[in-house]
Amino acid sequence: MRLKKIVSNEKGSVTVEFIAILPFVFLIMLICWQFLVGVYGVIISQSAANEAAKVYAITGNSGEAIQAARNVVNAAGGYISFSDGDIRWDGDGYFTAKVGVQMELGFLPDWLSIKKEDRYISFDREMKSRVMN
Repeated sequence: MRLKKIVSNEKGSVTVEFIAILPFVFLIMLICWQFLVGVYGVIISQSAANEAAKVYAITGNSGEAIQAARNVVNAAGGYISFSDGDIRWDGDGYFTAKVGVQMELGFLPDWLSIKKEDRYISFDREMKSRVMN
């Protein structure tokens, strides 16, 4: 009779369920945070490509345009870094400014034994424009 009373007692069951669910909540929060960092990286890279196109359209100097894109990406900080940039002529005064960005996957723990270069996702953004006369 006493054992049946102890087994049927539900005192503390909410705490046990909460502790069991807590790791999944943290995992979902980390995945959402990494997704937001990824979206932020895409927005920053597009902004850098826009800035490079704007500077090149006005000055015609590809070095200044790439440096302007690098400044935009470096100002973002965090897990995002500038990897490369390029200005290509398409003809008839049009050009394409391409900016490459690397985003670090910040929440991968060291014990996973993932190589440092595999912790980055690289992507490019392009902006097509023309030179101002």
